[in-house]
Amino acid sequence: MEIVNPQTSFWWKVPLNINGVGMMGVLEKQGISFSRHGYLEAKQHGGDADAIGRAIRRRHRPLSQSVLTSAREEYTKREVRPFPRYFIIEPTSYCNRKCFFCPITVTNRYGAAMKWEHFTKLMDECAENDVYGISLYQLGESMLWRGKEGVLKKNISHMVSMAKWAGFRAVNISTNGDVDNLDLLLDCGLSDLFFSIDGTTPEVYSENRPSTKPNDVNAFERTVEHTRAFLEAKDREGLTDPWCRLQIINNHLTAPQVVDFIRYWIEVPGVDDVFVKHLDEMGAWLGNTVVSAEESAQKRERVSQMPCQHLWAIGSMTATGKFNACCHDALTELTTADANIDNMTFADWWNGDYMNALRGEHIGLQTGGEVRTPCRNCLERDPWLGI
Repeated sequence: MEIVNPQTSFWWKVPLNINGVGMMGVLEKQGISFSRHGYLEAKQHGGDADAIGRAIRRRHRPLSQSVLTSAREEYTKREVRPFPRYFIIEPTSYCNRKCFFCPITVTNRYGAAMKWEHFTKLMDECAENDVYGISLYQLGESMLWRGKEGVLKKNISHMVSMAKWAGFRAVNISTNGDVDNLDLLLDCGLSDLFFSIDGTTPEVYSENRPSTKPNDVNAFERTVEHTRAFLEAKDREGLTDPWCRLQIINNHLTAPQVVDFIRYWIEVPGVDDVFVKHLDEMGAWLGNTVVSAEESAQKRERVSQMPCQHLWAIGSMTATGKFNACCHDALTELTTADANIDNMTFADWWNGDYMNALRGEHIGLQTGGEVRTPCRNCLERDPWLGI
């Protein structure tokens, strides 16, 4: 995958000096990772920190590469599996941040919370199929989700446990870290936890991730405190899961801070890797408020005839229980009136007329065809499988 904003992001062509260890980082689907494990091994005993880190990550998630390879082969052949291996689910479309690069700022379903019965109904269906991974986040801050079953209160850890019961081998959550219930994720079976802290100073952080609370002057410090408390608890208990990733988005604001961000978080016990994330343009919903038209044009040349990988690889359900063709679909346009967990199975939606017609449109791009909106203006067709 190419980064969308090549003119304003941070680029490097030689190894970075990470506290005395040279690291290029490891290219992944949506960014570049810097392994704490590889860093510590190289610092103590020498060796290639990136190669060591890559090997440790693959040992920790031994099935991920083979599943990804199969998905890539199916996409290349334009084969549709009867049921997706991977899901992106939206527990809530409410957030305590209003990041300018996130389409939650324009979504038409802000503040919705998924019903527990909707989630469990989908998990029951997943349990009958061969599934691998699920992301329990979409537009909102998942740690803020609350639900109930009868009189029993539920929180996000119950979703994690239910997903593991349904057979998902990899369950992950992304959080902004500014919540006081992260401890729920210490022993519920969560595979991966991504902390998105986009800056090393309060000023840059607040520009990237402004709080929904007015005059929230301590948001950055509080977020770092919550995050470090969780990481310390994980380290203290000797846990290997969840794999914890500290993430910084690579844009014009963070570019001068990327190296300092890596240097800081890679030293913190409980961290597994630090990730420099490629910036999604989100132009179909946000126009050119995230990256310039000139930068977008560079990527458009590369993906203009590319069928979206999401349509062959990822199943999605919003906080309202709607099935939609793409998790980026902030205005819930890529769906039909009856596409709801109450009305049909996910398999019926995945293999139904709408999804097949949409895939056909995308295949037609290669011969000069057109696709509907928002796909027409979307450049996020390539991050899902990393090709």
